Amino acid sequence: MRPEYVSVPANYQVTGVTRYLGNPFIEALPPLEQTKNQILDRIRNTPPPPTRAARKLGELVRIAEVGCINEIVYPFAEYKRAGVNLTTNIREAYVGRNPLSVEDLQRRHAIALQNDGSIPFPKNWISTAKGQSLLGISGSGKTTFATAFALPYLIVIEHTEYNGKPLNVRQIPWVGLRMSHDATLKSLCLQFFSTVDGILKNTTYLRQAESVGSIARMVMLIAKVADAVSIGAIFIDEVQNLKAAVGKNATFVLNLFSEIIERAGVTLVIAGTPAVESVIHENVRNLRKLNSGGESNFVQMRLDDPEFDAFTDLYWDYQYVKNPRPLDTDTRKAWHSAGAGNPAFTALAFMLAQRNEIGGREVIDKDAFDRVAKIDMAILEPAIRALRSGKASKLRDFDDLLFKSGCKELRKLIAWSDGDDDKPANPEEFDEIPPEQNSVTPGQPASAKTTPRLKKPVEPVSLPTENPLIQ
Repeated sequence: MRPEYVSVPANYQVTGVTRYLGNPFIEALPPLEQTKNQILDRIRNTPPPPTRAARKLGELVRIAEVGCINEIVYPFAEYKRAGVNLTTNIREAYVGRNPLSVEDLQRRHAIALQNDGSIPFPKNWISTAKGQSLLGISGSGKTTFATAFALPYLIVIEHTEYNGKPLNVRQIPWVGLRMSHDATLKSLCLQFFSTVDGILKNTTYLRQAESVGSIARMVMLIAKVADAVSIGAIFIDEVQNLKAAVGKNATFVLNLFSEIIERAGVTLVIAGTPAVESVIHENVRNLRKLNSGGESNFVQMRLDDPEFDAFTDLYWDYQYVKNPRPLDTDTRKAWHSAGAGNPAFTALAFMLAQRNEIGGREVIDKDAFDRVAKIDMAILEPAIRALRSGKASKLRDFDDLLFKSGCKELRKLIAWSDGDDDKPANPEEFDEIPPEQNSVTPGQPASAKTTPRLKKPVEPVSLPTENPLIQ
């Protein structure tokens, strides 16, 4: 479901940061937190826990109430670092795109006119946008973090004037996308235009994208639209789906990521599981840009991890059984065994245990979690058992849970042992795709060993050009 955006008038507030002074796009953003912990507190979400009266309600009512567990957002320590990076990266994107600067005004005109030569792209303009990556196994909290962090930025800021000067422009600080399962460049582009239209409640950009014909021109249109609505950051989830890309599509998508950062000046945030390694290990140049604003690795919780204790203590308050008990050591061990310290699996085990025990024993204990592991979560047991082992030799059957040989350094960061020696990967060559249909660089030869760049001029696309921003 697409989140609802709210249209708000620009309310300019000085941030106290010298580099941000006099930049209307930055000063119109939600207030900058003063401490790192304030970011963490904002991300945290804890719905009201059940009362004694709630525990006396009917069985089906209580089973339905257990669903509130899905609304809990535990503030992991990694959320603080990722949140600090992202808070800065959204604002950094606008440093080089101050609509009051001559360089940015020239850049906007050059993009709007699609490089027809009348206005050259300014040589002295440098993108200040960043790339940020959120990596971790399935269920480790990447999407939860991004969703919770983005809430204050799901707005459309309406600018009319700044310091007495006309400034007629809309600003969308955050746009969220998801890599489709076919991982084609076209599907990602169309999703972008559809999402922006949905935010603005129109169909303008998707219609224009569908009319341009070639994917290369569609890619150029992305930069144009990003400028027209002054996007700050684009979040792309499930990037590991790029492994399903046919031919060179993965390379073309990664090139698009670089163009979003370098040419459009928009911060790009990607989230993916270890399966993304099969794509990124041959794209070092793009990977470097995607991590320029920081990399976060979301890890599973060990049984002896104080964060696992804090996580389970928080969830334990949400017992809807009639006879809630204190969380003892044996119960906590059984809970960890059922979920392997994976945040999503751990929360799921707690929810399923309650559904089983409500109307039955009405207590959550070691036996309740043992039952969940053996019956309710039996289909996940092979993956959970592999996670508990923490060994690559057991995890390699689950590519969403394991960083393989292409990303040994990433695997070290999440503290998993190799278990055995990995043999060097022998990546398959991509098949060539007809450039007219798939390439963003028409004419790129299949044998080229360098990563294609989106540099060739393309035929102009007719769009409304209500730029310049300052009238």
